[in-house]
Amino acid sequence: MSISDQPCEDFESAVRAVLGYLHARFGFDLWMVTRTEGEDWIVLHVEDHGYGVRPGTVFRWSDSFCSRMVQGLGPRVAPDAAGVPAYAEAPIGRQVRIGAYIGLPLRRADGSLFGTLCAIDPRPQDESLRAEQPLLELLALLLGTVLQKDL
Repeated sequence: MSISDQPCEDFESAVRAVLGYLHARFGFDLWMVTRTEGEDWIVLHVEDHGYGVRPGTVFRWSDSFCSRMVQGLGPRVAPDAAGVPAYAEAPIGRQVRIGAYIGLPLRRADGSLFGTLCAIDPRPQDESLRAEQPLLELLALLLGTVLQKDL
């Protein structure tokens, strides 16, 4: 897997590069960058290989695994989402099959929540996925920085 030597000039190009890399590196059928606005959880960018999610799709924020992750009720990396009570109870899990989950907050410069970088896969993943959390957090932090420059 190679990284393009083309510079990322804005948030959109940075997101495309990061989501493409993450899918190539970790698989997962769905990677997305979202924005939260009130009770709306809005898909901005997506790398989808099976769920049928498109940019502009709106979900209910409080139904999501990400809302629970942001509240500290579940881990950022859950190789077996069914084993996490907060995720097992989330309404979104009854709408789509989620075996494994990754979610990281994207924050504005003032620390407020902009949205999330997240991934789901219908199959549970190996526990070794947890060791990748520092890399995932770094990529989310960098996306947040690029976002601030664009805003």
